[in-house]
Amino acid sequence: MPPFRIHPALTAVMDQYFLKNKDAAPNSSHSFHQQQMEGRPPKPLTILYVTFLRYPNTGGLSHYITSLKNGMEAAGHHVDVLAPGHMSSVQLEEWIPEAAAAARAFMMERYGSTNEKIIKNLSFLHVFSAFLKTQNLEKYDVIHAQDLFALFLLGDLNQTYQQPLFFTPHGFFTKSRLTFNKIQKGSLEEAYFTCIEKNGIAASTKIIMIADSFRPNLMDLGAAEEKLVTVHTGIDFKPLPLRPREKLTMTCVSRLAPRKGHGYLLEALASLREYRNHVDVWIVGDGVMKEILMKQAEEWELDNVTFWGRRDDIPSILSQSDIYVLPTINDNFPLSIIEAMHSKQAVISTTCGGIPEMVHPEKTGILCEPGNVEELARALRRFITSKEERRRFAEAAESYARKHLTSDVMTKKIEAVYQNHLYRKEGFQ
Repeated sequence: MPPFRIHPALTAVMDQYFLKNKDAAPNSSHSFHQQQMEGRPPKPLTILYVTFLRYPNTGGLSHYITSLKNGMEAAGHHVDVLAPGHMSSVQLEEWIPEAAAAARAFMMERYGSTNEKIIKNLSFLHVFSAFLKTQNLEKYDVIHAQDLFALFLLGDLNQTYQQPLFFTPHGFFTKSRLTFNKIQKGSLEEAYFTCIEKNGIAASTKIIMIADSFRPNLMDLGAAEEKLVTVHTGIDFKPLPLRPREKLTMTCVSRLAPRKGHGYLLEALASLREYRNHVDVWIVGDGVMKEILMKQAEEWELDNVTFWGRRDDIPSILSQSDIYVLPTINDNFPLSIIEAMHSKQAVISTTCGGIPEMVHPEKTGILCEPGNVEELARALRRFITSKEERRRFAEAAESYARKHLTSDVMTKKIEAVYQNHLYRKEGFQ
């Protein structure tokens, strides 16, 4: 393992925290299309996507990277992806434990206490940074980080390479964990992870947001307005022909986690007992809330609710559905809603994050305030009782998704961001 090193900014923020808390208990454009019209052909690029998280995986971030990779390669660019899974077994199994021991010793000697969450992060940062240094980063025209940790490391390394460094945040690590009490306000962890976010953002060339709702949080973390551009996530989703069932069918596809709001859906359904025999409700997904939700449905005698668990046949499920509901109380730009829109569903969701940027109220769907059971019940009743309303909203949702929320549209817009920056950098204005 290379000699253990901690980024000076992280040492500084920990120093500052411990100095202030000596007695505290330790915590266990000139657009690319315009240039094309002027006869300047797009430049074939060598692109690198980097994530500190698991890839490939089944989540939205993994789907996003794969869609971009496929789209950029189809456009004639060369694309590589680097993730921790590409590291060697020696790095994963030997270097990381060694780095964790070094980080633990550093904290104990300097502060007299340790924090295992930070030690775990420091050890992964150290080893993944060492891995990235061996990857000949200077050969890429574009480097695009897909999470704050990858951005932080690349920002540090890029002081040498000076390559265009793009960043797409898929969420806000520190704020999300504060919201759900996974990190305590005023803690060392808050200071440490906020430092990573701020330093990474400062080092980025351009920040490509998946939704405009990210803007305030990014600016709070120091992002300059001129760095920010929005390109909505698009997907390569092939819906199946609709196969209506005899019974009206309502579907919710989501991880069964507290922030997804399934409990509010069940409560709203319980208030609509008069429609119970006319509507089947399919809840698709798995997670920590499964047993709690199943018990809740049983107590409220919601025998029309079926928990399908995790499924790999989402297009088939949506092809048999009429209404799609995502009662989330904390979200960004959910892929499941995009899939539902492509599948010609009448969509009901909430005003969380970037959802209103695709589900336009009273145009492509109905939005409720997060956690408002009465609003949700009214929306459900509206779609249950009116076939014409379902048809109108479903057709509008499908039309919008086909026009704006495809992988091809997303890829072309991001390609334009890359090319426009390179033209400016090379003086073509």
